[in-house]
Amino acid sequence: MSQTTTLNLDDFIQDQFKNNTEMVVRLNDGSIIFVDEQALDKNKMSDEGCSVKTFGVRYRVMSDDMKTVTAQYLIPNEVLSLAKTRGKEFAGLKLPVGILTNDQTPKFGVWLKIYPNFQQIGTNDRGEIVLRDRKDFQPMTGAVINSNNTIIMGRAERLVTRLSKEDSSLDCAEADAWLKAFEILDNTDTLTRDYLCAGIKYRHEGNAPYLNLTIDVNFFDLQDKEMLDLRSIIQSRFDKINRTIPNVKIRSVINLPKTEEDFKSILSKLQKKGSSAKELGLPESYSDSRFYDPKNNTIASSNFVLFVPLAELPDEITITTINTDYHGEIKSRGVLSPLMAILSLVNVISAHAGSGVLSQNGTATTFTGPTGTGKTTATSFFAEKNEKFRRQELRRRYEIILKKQHSDLSDSDFQAKVDEVVAGVGILCQEDWIEIAEGDDGKWSFWPTEKSMYARTGGFPGLDFILIENEPMLENALADFGASGCKKYLGKVTHEFFPERIFYEPHWGHLLYDRSSRPISAHVFLERNADLDFFAKRVSAKEAVEYLLVGRTPSGKYEPMYNAYPDFSGFLMEHGIIGPKLVEAYAKAKAGDYSVIGAGNASTGKAVFEKLDIQLQLWEKSCEVTPPF
Repeated sequence: MSQTTTLNLDDFIQDQFKNNTEMVVRLNDGSIIFVDEQALDKNKMSDEGCSVKTFGVRYRVMSDDMKTVTAQYLIPNEVLSLAKTRGKEFAGLKLPVGILTNDQTPKFGVWLKIYPNFQQIGTNDRGEIVLRDRKDFQPMTGAVINSNNTIIMGRAERLVTRLSKEDSSLDCAEADAWLKAFEILDNTDTLTRDYLCAGIKYRHEGNAPYLNLTIDVNFFDLQDKEMLDLRSIIQSRFDKINRTIPNVKIRSVINLPKTEEDFKSILSKLQKKGSSAKELGLPESYSDSRFYDPKNNTIASSNFVLFVPLAELPDEITITTINTDYHGEIKSRGVLSPLMAILSLVNVISAHAGSGVLSQNGTATTFTGPTGTGKTTATSFFAEKNEKFRRQELRRRYEIILKKQHSDLSDSDFQAKVDEVVAGVGILCQEDWIEIAEGDDGKWSFWPTEKSMYARTGGFPGLDFILIENEPMLENALADFGASGCKKYLGKVTHEFFPERIFYEPHWGHLLYDRSSRPISAHVFLERNADLDFFAKRVSAKEAVEYLLVGRTPSGKYEPMYNAYPDFSGFLMEHGIIGPKLVEAYAKAKAGDYSVIGAGNASTGKAVFEKLDIQLQLWEKSCEVTPPF
């Protein structure tokens, strides 16, 4: 065979399998993206002097006891280029080992969600990726150690804002009915979890075991001293306005029927167990469900929230999530959105932000921005202890600063001073969401909301050390299917999938970590916008608030206050009142015209304005005291 000969994989597919879509997976134009090796003519390959490895990367599937090869599949080299240029065509295609997904950002390309029965064992001496076909697995088990996949990997398809307590109560009643139905069908109790977040009490009820676990890992138990101390501070603030602290109840229901046929099947199974829709309080027809989406004729992944003015906030705020077990959705819509409403009553900022100690005074710097702007990187970069260059670079910078402050010290005394200062900086406090409150002394401090970190794995500092020394929970660890453009990673879980998350336990000690409340010395607002003519600059308090109001995301879209999760942000985004339109609507609302910001409803607009305005006013007040950048 000539060294210049171009090999075409299609020429080595046996004729009887060329049109077999189960054995040979193709794009619409016939391009091959996956092959069961039984379809290959290996005699012809041998005659041509080439091996399977020439054409791509092999999956070798082993039996549960790892003694028998049960299947071999080939991912062709061509996938590397096809996935980059035609990623949308891959989305949703089912392979024998999993389902393909195309990340929304073209830069991140195509990934493979491996079926739960397959465990990625590693790569053998032949460069083959070994999968174990295991017998012991759960429906959402992931491909690598302690990993889980979720039904959806991002925001729910629908956000439904209920404008009356009666409507919201009916949602809760139907959710309770479904949970009771699944208790009967699955012969198991509804899962419950009581916990604290930023001193506020929460209860989670649902039928998703994964969420019951993640909530326990991410938030604080009811006896946590740090949270109880914070709750006493919050209680004193609520005492001043003569009301009790509201609590939150989240209902999360998965496995609701996606079709009329599925709905009827569930009712039939209930009847066989001696129960009925009417008895349980379920809708008697599919389209009568309060969770039914008439536009798409299905019960899609959804959030149902009560939207009322702050003054009408009930003592128990209820959130209902449907057909999603994605922790990020429950955390944001279920936990943090009502937290903002509750603490707005006592003049506390809720920020989509992280915080870290970078100042030698021991004060915190906050980093506020939408997903993908680098909050976790900014707060944790210098906190990583294993990758020594990070702390060494921090020390080098402080040597320059301290040399100017302590030029009279001897070399040994100066180095001791540097050691002392560096030990107290480069500390991660929180990485995604904080509360910011003004103290009696006029200074602003942050309050923690999360016990553990729930962060992107891609770029997470010290990830290799963490994975080897611990077994962190991982969410949506998908395999590279051309996203990297590199054959070395093709078919492997690389932990670079943008939606993949890690639950990091601070006590593991890879990061310098201290979540205790402390004063803030600087606010940094993060944007990824190539059109800006500066890298960093000091801004006025009013300018900072203007950036917040517009809320530009890295993709050029808009999220009010860099935060898609509060109920008012969801309402504004649902109705397209964002970016420049929101700036205009907000100005009109300040002048007394609430109709635009309320999507034509002045009373709703007044409630939206009130919730948005109080946060912006608090931000401006804080930025007048704390320098914003």
